[in-house]
This record gives sequence, C-alpha cells and structure tokens, in this order.
Amino acid sequence: MSRQRFDELVEDSVGGPVTTGVMFGARGLRTGTRFFAVWWGDRLLVKLPSERIADLHVAGRATPFVPRGRRPMKNWAELSDDADWAAVCEEARGYVEAG
Repeated sequence: MSRQRFDELVEDSVGGPVTTGVMFGARGLRTGTRFFAVWWGDRLLVKLPSERIADLHVAGRATPFVPRGRRPMKNWAELSDDADWAAVCEEARGYVEAG
C-alpha cells in the first residue's frame, strides 16, 4: 500500500471534527477523540461494524485486522489496495460518530 496515498487521504479528510493523531504509535484520523482510520506499518486500517467487515472481506476488499498474528481486533479491518479508501473511510467515520 502507498504511504503517499494515505497522506493524500489525510489531507482530503482533515477539517471540521476530523483531525490527525497517534494511536499505538501509528498516525491516524479521528473524529473527536475516537479513531476511525490508522496507517499501521504499510496498511490502512478502518473501524467498521463486523457485518460490514465481513462484506468487504467476501468482496476481497479487506481482511480482519489481526495484530502480530494474535487474535482479530474487534471492528478493525485492513483495506486492500483496490478498495475505495475514501468511501470506506467515510463509512468508518460515520460508524465511529454514531457509536
């Protein structure tokens, strides 16, 4: 995945309630104090309902996030390169804001 692509996503997303911050040493996007997208190593992670993660997984657009090969982190997924990052990040933002 492209760090430049993530940087562009951040640039396009920041404003209003959306700011950048650091979560577990990784740069991310948050609304208020809650993160909805994080650049983890070389992957874009997003926070979504488990049903939506399952749909994206079946479509080949995401996989559940399993940090360091342990257990899946609830409601977090790694987006694939061919996923529509902007659209999915907007979904993630809406999910976090509603929650």
